[in-house]
Amino acid sequence: MSNKYGATRVTMEVGGKLCYFRSKLEYRYAVYLQLLKEQGHIQRWLYEPMGMAIEFEHGRYGNTRKYLPDFAVITNDNECEVHETKGCFKGMDYTKLKKYSEMHDNKITLIFAGLTDCKSKRAQYNRAKRLEPHIHRIIWDADKSIFKKIKGLFEI
Repeated sequence: MSNKYGATRVTMEVGGKLCYFRSKLEYRYAVYLQLLKEQGHIQRWLYEPMGMAIEFEHGRYGNTRKYLPDFAVITNDNECEVHETKGCFKGMDYTKLKKYSEMHDNKITLIFAGLTDCKSKRAQYNRAKRLEPHIHRIIWDADKSIFKKIKGLFEI
């Protein structure tokens, strides 16, 4: 089954945990985080940690919006970081991440499979660039920089 953006939902076990991922990108990133955990680079990771969800009012009518991070990553320094994967970066995604950064001190990493400044993706790219001052880092090309190196670990 796919979501409204065409991403295929995936149910897979990663690190002994059965997870219901909203996309293949989330699944592949979970495999990567599990590898980092097994190699001792991080303490642990959590998928969609409910305790980190936020609600905020947005727009002139005060509509309530919700945001739930994709991943919480506990570093070896006992710091909690938010890692957010995006295949498509809409305006509301920008708003949610910016609000989260204003409400919390957690470092935020934004992960794209492959977002470039090409004509068809320029609006998404510029939106992400505007977010850079508010977050820790952006991984623009996870397909090349991360997933290509560990492709044999994915079941799909």
